[in-house]
Amino acid sequence: MIKSFLLNTWTDSAILNNILLKSLINAANKARVLDVGCGTGKLIIERVSAVKKPEIYAVEIDQKFFKEAKNRGIKVTKANIEKGFPYKDNFFDIVSANQIIEHVVNVDFFVEEIYRVLKPKGYLIISTENLSSWHNIFALLFGWQAFSQHISLKKNIGNPMKLNINHKSKYYDSHIKIFTPKGLKELFELNNFRIIKFFGAGYYPFRGNLSKVLSGLDSTHCAFIGLKAVKQ
Repeated sequence: MIKSFLLNTWTDSAILNNILLKSLINAANKARVLDVGCGTGKLIIERVSAVKKPEIYAVEIDQKFFKEAKNRGIKVTKANIEKGFPYKDNFFDIVSANQIIEHVVNVDFFVEEIYRVLKPKGYLIISTENLSSWHNIFALLFGWQAFSQHISLKKNIGNPMKLNINHKSKYYDSHIKIFTPKGLKELFELNNFRIIKFFGAGYYPFRGNLSKVLSGLDSTHCAFIGLKAVKQ
């Protein structure tokens, strides 16, 4: 029963997170967009609906998701982002990366690649799980692994309440780097981005409108954190 409640709260938080990411896209007649780790491609198409004629590119490593994204008309490339992005410098107006950076080993290189492929004054929107979310703090107080962190690819261990979310990709359960708001902001500032918006989404243990209100008041302890930043 508790796990079901936590899972429903996570789902609500993820939905709010996607709504907030969508709200950060500037209205435009056209834009060249890169979605890093696009999954099936459904979310990025919805996310950039403020752009009348988006030209959507994507990188995806999972073969099944790659095919689904391609069938949706996305210019998707199957590639390992740890080895760099397969695009030339100053190519994109927008880069989107939702729930990706936590899977990356070398996050400095990841951010450098985003910077490289963005046009001058192009912008990034990114989101990830929050280490300082109340549910993660609660877990640490009990001596458990944080909910957002994975330490074994074989099995969820270290947290008896860990959520077994039914994701369809083997790459999902591999959270390597989990950020706090301060850490996420400073990583992008270190790599010459100017942050123009920071947000939080979802607020354990609450759901619905109360979660939305608290997310707006206290992004430090939200389930998800994210930002919009401009290439300087």
